[in-house]
Amino acid sequence: MTYQTETIDTFLDREPIHNPRAPKGFVVIHPLHDAPEAKCNADHLGPIKLTPACRVALVAVRCYLVAIMLMGGYRVVTLLGALRH
Repeated sequence: MTYQTETIDTFLDREPIHNPRAPKGFVVIHPLHDAPEAKCNADHLGPIKLTPACRVALVAVRCYLVAIMLMGGYRVVTLLGALRH
């Protein structure tokens, strides 16, 4: 058996294949006019198992959001003049 070996350079240097029967454009179908897809049923799936790294990352994001909300609330309270320095 003999195999023909080609590099990507020789493949890219070729002329593109021309098919005269190929469509000249693409048909675009709006999602509202398309046939509906079958929906996935996830009732049989259980809860997702989180890795420790993922759990730490989610806790860090939660702490960050709480800190940002507290700083935003403090800023609103100081702009209202409720706190005096």
